[in-house]
Amino acid sequence: MTPPFLLDTSALFAHCLEEPGCDMVESILEQFPGDARISVMTWLEFQVRLAEIHPDAKARREILACYAELLDDPEPVTKEVAGAAFDLRRQAGRRIPNADAIIAATAKLEGATLVHRDPHLSAIPLKLVKQIVLPAKTKAPPTTKP
Repeated sequence: MTPPFLLDTSALFAHCLEEPGCDMVESILEQFPGDARISVMTWLEFQVRLAEIHPDAKARREILACYAELLDDPEPVTKEVAGAAFDLRRQAGRRIPNADAIIAATAKLEGATLVHRDPHLSAIPLKLVKQIVLPAKTKAPPTTKP
């Protein structure tokens, strides 16, 4: 059996917005159906950010429904996950936001490979959490005024 993948919010948005790394996430979703998972923290972050960038509530519901169909129910935050998140924060050597630590701890406890493009998560040593780091978003060229 293939070890599962845990998609971070940044991986979901890379896929949703067809940004760099979209093809890698798409490949995981296609090749390993049922093995691509998310944390409940990712689901929350995805909804919050989607509401910020997508003003149409109907379109948001359709996008969320598509991802709810692609992914199993989100992994819950338990006391065990919280304890592992605390340990990861201490071992990382630099500040990691609580939500990111919870997502990474969920991957660690599930034996999953964490898929992301988040610099905070990259601070976690690979020996602690297996990771696939997606390419960074490309920056839009600066606009010039006439």
